[in-house]
Amino acid sequence: MNEEVNNNNFKPYMLWLLIFTFIAPIAAAYWLYNVGGTENTVNRGEFINPVVQLLDMQLQTVGGEVATEKQLYGHWHMMFFMNADCDKKCEETIYTMRQIKTSLHKESPRFVNLLIHFDKNISDEFRAKIESHYANFDRYIGDKEVFNRMLGYSGEELANKNIIFMVDPIGNVILKYSRDKTAKDIISDIKRLLKASQIG
Repeated sequence: MNEEVNNNNFKPYMLWLLIFTFIAPIAAAYWLYNVGGTENTVNRGEFINPVVQLLDMQLQTVGGEVATEKQLYGHWHMMFFMNADCDKKCEETIYTMRQIKTSLHKESPRFVNLLIHFDKNISDEFRAKIESHYANFDRYIGDKEVFNRMLGYSGEELANKNIIFMVDPIGNVILKYSRDKTAKDIISDIKRLLKASQIG
């Protein structure tokens, strides 16, 4: 009987311990991000409030399959959107994303660039460029209406204003970077988040 009581008392403790272990790194990252640690700096990106889930955005792989939790979770992501064609500004942003990942050096495996296509029929020219220059991007097909509902921006705004979003390793879209933010701004935030969190 005593053993049964002890087991019952132990289970809630273990549950809270597991929750704390999983949530604490993200909470620490957010705290350090806002407070800036000993440097007392401020964030460069704009927080998404309320936070939305990447898994809720009904992404599909380029092969037409539903994107899974296993595919979308486990890394920090920088997410960008494009229509069928990618103009000069669009290409500059994608190039910058690639360079940001490269600049992370030994931490770069923790970080994945995410390219969301609103149109499956991208030009052959740009498809070839993706395969040759941006092969390390994860690519998915997205629905403009879903992203409009979830993020509050139309598909055209997301694609044409070159907005970048940061996604944490458990799929929360947490930060937005408008076109006026520099690579240096984004790198500063990423390094602080990676330093504060050991997951992803």
